[in-house]
Amino acid sequence: MSNPSIPRNFSLRNVNTSKPQLYRTESRQSAAASDDYYSFSEKEASSPDSQVTAMRFATPDSQPSSQASSPTVPSGQQPQTVAETQPANARQSDLQDLGSPRPGTSSTVRFGEDKVARISPKSNETVRRVPSDYAGPAPTPGLDDSPYVRFAIDQLTRDEQVLGPRRQDSISTRDSDQPTERLLWDEGLGYFTRTRTPIPHTKNTNLLPERPKYKSPSPQALPQRPDSIDPESFVAVDPPEDDLLYPALDYLPVALRPLTLLALIFCCLLMIAGIVFCNVWSQKHDGIWAYTGQGDSRYFVMQFLPQILASVIIVMNFMVQSAIYRIAPFAMMAAQRNRGHVLQGLPIISRNFVFPDMSHFRYGEPLFGFSLFAIWLSNFFSIPLISCLFQAKYYLIEGQGVWRWASVQPIGWTLVAAYGLLVLGLLLLVLRFIRGSTGLMWDPICLADLISIIQRSNILHDYEHSETVPSVKESLDPRVLRLGYWKLSMKPEIFYGIGEADAPIRTPSLHQTEKTKEKQPHGLAKVCFDLEHHGAFANDPFDHHLYSPFTRYRWTPWFLRKITIVIWTIIVFALFIAFVAVSFINNGIKDGFHPKLPTLPSISAFSSSNFLYSFIPALIGNFLFLAWQPIDLYLRSLQPFVELSSPDGASAEKSILLSYPACLPFQITMQAIINRHYKVAWVSLVSVLSLAIPILAGGIFMGLWYPSHQDIRISSLMPAFYALIAFCAIYAVSFLAIWPGRRRYLPHDITTLSDLMSYFYQSPLLADKLLREPRSKTDLVTRLIVAPPSERLLPMYGFGIYVGRDGKEHLGIDRFHRPGRTDMLITTGTMK
Repeated sequence: MSNPSIPRNFSLRNVNTSKPQLYRTESRQSAAASDDYYSFSEKEASSPDSQVTAMRFATPDSQPSSQASSPTVPSGQQPQTVAETQPANARQSDLQDLGSPRPGTSSTVRFGEDKVARISPKSNETVRRVPSDYAGPAPTPGLDDSPYVRFAIDQLTRDEQVLGPRRQDSISTRDSDQPTERLLWDEGLGYFTRTRTPIPHTKNTNLLPERPKYKSPSPQALPQRPDSIDPESFVAVDPPEDDLLYPALDYLPVALRPLTLLALIFCCLLMIAGIVFCNVWSQKHDGIWAYTGQGDSRYFVMQFLPQILASVIIVMNFMVQSAIYRIAPFAMMAAQRNRGHVLQGLPIISRNFVFPDMSHFRYGEPLFGFSLFAIWLSNFFSIPLISCLFQAKYYLIEGQGVWRWASVQPIGWTLVAAYGLLVLGLLLLVLRFIRGSTGLMWDPICLADLISIIQRSNILHDYEHSETVPSVKESLDPRVLRLGYWKLSMKPEIFYGIGEADAPIRTPSLHQTEKTKEKQPHGLAKVCFDLEHHGAFANDPFDHHLYSPFTRYRWTPWFLRKITIVIWTIIVFALFIAFVAVSFINNGIKDGFHPKLPTLPSISAFSSSNFLYSFIPALIGNFLFLAWQPIDLYLRSLQPFVELSSPDGASAEKSILLSYPACLPFQITMQAIINRHYKVAWVSLVSVLSLAIPILAGGIFMGLWYPSHQDIRISSLMPAFYALIAFCAIYAVSFLAIWPGRRRYLPHDITTLSDLMSYFYQSPLLADKLLREPRSKTDLVTRLIVAPPSERLLPMYGFGIYVGRDGKEHLGIDRFHRPGRTDMLITTGTMK
């Protein structure tokens, strides 16, 4: 039956309990579901093609009323509300209010074929009942039917309650001739929307708070997924011009400045000019100078002075080579080379001694690679070749035979080619740094310099647990990095350092150094401990463990390992004893010996025996000299860690500010003596003194005519020979001084920047306000050698187990003592 007072445009739709569905209605009345009201605008409801949006709002409590209904209600009948708090007779009396102008506020839901419940907006007054209350006969007048209403609502919202707010519900309409419509919960907007277009089945992962007003959805308003990239990413910027806070990033070490390189080029050109002059003059004028015998000034000029001049160039080459290795990774990052292994691949400690180092060719720096190869070629062959450049040759001048010093033409032109190649390599270095920037504020010669460069880097998360791995290079993924000025995409502040462009911050704030990260950084393997192995890694027992002695004392250069030093010492002493024995038994050197090769010089002044007994001894001596350089360099590089491993820590001047690898010869020795680093002082002194071995060995021997024996023999200059024996003895004994103590052993190599960064990546020094963004080397040193404002004593630094910025224990470099924390754990004892 129908009531004429009920509006004709009002309709009810049934919902089946087995398959809940919501049907479209053109009514302006509000529909209630769960605890909320949804109001549809007149304009949107009138247009079948428009998207109807339901807005959530709070409706004040109205006078409760309800009407009884039959199990089935015609579609045109007015819907009636049900209130549980009123008695049944009150609800029956309210049947007279059907014709009132108050709009309908309820809808009816059908349960199967004979169960109908009315959805009441008075959810605050509705009492939930247990599921067993839902069963029973169809609701009848005078009985409370709110349990059926709650059951229908629970059915409609069941998925949302189970899966939580991170779900996007869609309720499809009944199939009809009209396009399919869905009522969707828009998590970005905070309310339901209805659309006529098919909706892809996607899920949002975030739910924004409810919005009081309607806004058109926009890409900016949509929430970001939790696993999406941090919006605060690194953006490369150019510093403001003429701003003292942002100095230019074009610092060059003194050894690589154009004036220094041009001075070295000038020395090489002088050497080339001298050799060319000797070759041409000797060819045209029957020799250069009259030979007057062994031991005089002319013998010294022809047999020892050329090697001394060549050794000066070699020492200068060492300084240039050391500077190239030191700044090459920074210069490549400043130039934004598209190489992903710069930090972990390019060495910062010179390797170009006994064998040439081609690593710069592999990493996209052919200018550096060519220059280093030219330097190696000059250092390895210049002294042996120049030691046999001049030979005594017999000439007939005006019918008389005389001995004169002559220049050996093939050797002279070979030296010209070698020095010419060196000049070309040095010129390429000049051009490389004139047209390119180094990205540096000052010369990075010590551990403290690295702090200012990586303080705010966004790649430190890559180094998680890298301090205990055998090879940092193998544990890192390639990244294209840049060195320069940066700013965050959401902030205007400009800062300096190494970073990955357009990548998120990934590191904790400098102002939140004590905050522990709740989840492990992206892309890092989780550590798995095995209790059966006393805390060692389960996948590699007794290895990579923070407290494991095997891990702590695992690495030192192969030539500084104990077994290697024993072998080196035995070989060197055996060769030295054999050399002395052969030299003095039966006066084998003093009385001369047969050359076993032709001695008479050719037209070009080349003598096979003279070449052999000059070139080979000089080459052996030069090999010994170059083989000592890595030993000296690594001992100097390891000395800061020796001091940091002291049980009581070390001051900054004797540890993280040490710059031994960048010091000049003899300067290292003096500075090491002042700092009481006697091993470094001695080894560095020997590295210079050993240069005398190839110089002397190349000029001692010469083929001469012995009238007493009527034969040509290889004669030696005995004073120079005795000096050679003395220097060889010093060289051999010095192997006893390089015996490594326990402190010189580290978990892994220190050859590359990544190796050093693995000892700093969680250090509180990176977030120390005292060291925050220094703008000059003087500024950095001043901060390190003065006491912090809140402390009276100078800070001490150590290498051991410390509490990092993430609140976890790490192995590396930090202040030995920090207020409020336990002291760093250092277990290396007292041996050095």
